[in-house]
Amino acid sequence: MRHEIYVFGSMTRGEVSSSSDADVLVIQDISEPKLLPPSWSVYSKKTIEGYFADGRLFAWHLHLEAVRVYPRSGVGFLAELGKPAPYSSLAADLADLRLLLANSLSELENDSPSSVYELGIVHTAIRDIAMAASWTMLEKPSFSRYAPYELPIVCPLPIPIYEIAMRARHASTRGAEMPRDVDIAVSYFKANPILEWVESVRSEACPTHS
Repeated sequence: MRHEIYVFGSMTRGEVSSSSDADVLVIQDISEPKLLPPSWSVYSKKTIEGYFADGRLFAWHLHLEAVRVYPRSGVGFLAELGKPAPYSSLAADLADLRLLLANSLSELENDSPSSVYELGIVHTAIRDIAMAASWTMLEKPSFSRYAPYELPIVCPLPIPIYEIAMRARHASTRGAEMPRDVDIAVSYFKANPILEWVESVRSEACPTHS
């Protein structure tokens, strides 16, 4: 099988913790997923090339953070691609993420029986909103798990509440241990207008959004 293997994410940012997973990217010519761990992200060269041509935020994530670990010699495919095109779907991405966040907040407000799952979605949406907005609000895009706290508009979430939501995401997607104090986090999101912060971020990052 002809392929390249990269690591990216928390491992290459120096943010590894006990709850971190290994972000592994495989780029190959022919899809052979049965030969690879199911947790690895597998893409064809054509797909990655398209992401770079379209300026996808994921392409910038790889460009800025991915480190090739196999093969050890030669020029890697990502290096050959060079810089992705400018990120151009910021407004649409922020709108989609805002809707995702609003839906999960509504579920929590209505006492969803899947509060851990919804809390995890809330975390993902908030994190991804900050990552997308960092394109225009910071000197360079941030893909840190704590991206909401790097923006110039102060995130109203206390970090411990954000981390409970983060652990809820890990519990619902990775089978990690269920976080304590889920009820406290849910109560906080019910009582605080996090969507107002999102609108402030959207207005700053993309002034023409509707």
